[in-house]
Amino acid sequence: MKRLFLFFLLLISFFVCAQNNVTVLVIDSVTINTSEYLGKDNFDNLYYVANNQLYKKKDTKEFYYKNVGLGRLSQISFENNLQPLLLYSDFNTVVLLDNQLNEVQKIDFNTIDPFLKVSCIGFGGQNKIWFFDSITQKFGLYNSINSSIIFISNTQNTEITKIHSDYNFFYYLDQNNNYSKISIFGKITLLGKLPDYASFCFLDATKIIYRLDNSLHISNLEDRTTSEILIKEKSFTNFFFKDGILSIFTQNKIINYQINLP
Repeated sequence: MKRLFLFFLLLISFFVCAQNNVTVLVIDSVTINTSEYLGKDNFDNLYYVANNQLYKKKDTKEFYYKNVGLGRLSQISFENNLQPLLLYSDFNTVVLLDNQLNEVQKIDFNTIDPFLKVSCIGFGGQNKIWFFDSITQKFGLYNSINSSIIFISNTQNTEITKIHSDYNFFYYLDQNNNYSKISIFGKITLLGKLPDYASFCFLDATKIIYRLDNSLHISNLEDRTTSEILIKEKSFTNFFFKDGILSIFTQNKIINYQINLP
């Protein structure tokens, strides 16, 4: 009877563990010549950086943009594939591109009143750009048509370490690992506190995919559950998630998985 009880206990434990696993299915793989893969947009265009140049590629078509006069390319936002945004922090400048990576507009924040030191950006919709000013430590919206600036938050007394955005919200992680969002009206909502992950990407507003050693996991910030993603790669450089597709980048190759969420 004792052995039977132990057998059922092990069986239940196995079932619970299995429930915490997320299975994936290989869709395809793509080879690219880079060591810095950024991700893809809604039209499956791939974005990556090589030699401080931004590349956009799909099938046999490839576009690129470089500006050696602005120093290091520090942030790329391609939530809007028709208008990618580039931040060159060394020169406090943002560059707007078109869908073929031609330069459309260059915004030098050194010449704008009030003076801003922009540390992160995001696409805000309707010719607006999210920004965080490291001088006032406030969030704001910049209008690229009339060059107007609106601060939408109070002083935050923190540093922003990771961001993503959409038309209505700017999601950000601060130096204390607080994960929050701010609306276009300035309302800030704390979504959760993240552990010290070496790298992670956003799955949605309440879930992240993070790397732990050489494995990937999904963390749900609402119910605080964690699930391991069962991928075969044990060594990889970067990962990216969009529209149900998990992309693993390793040795100049992108392996795309269909992810089956629990």
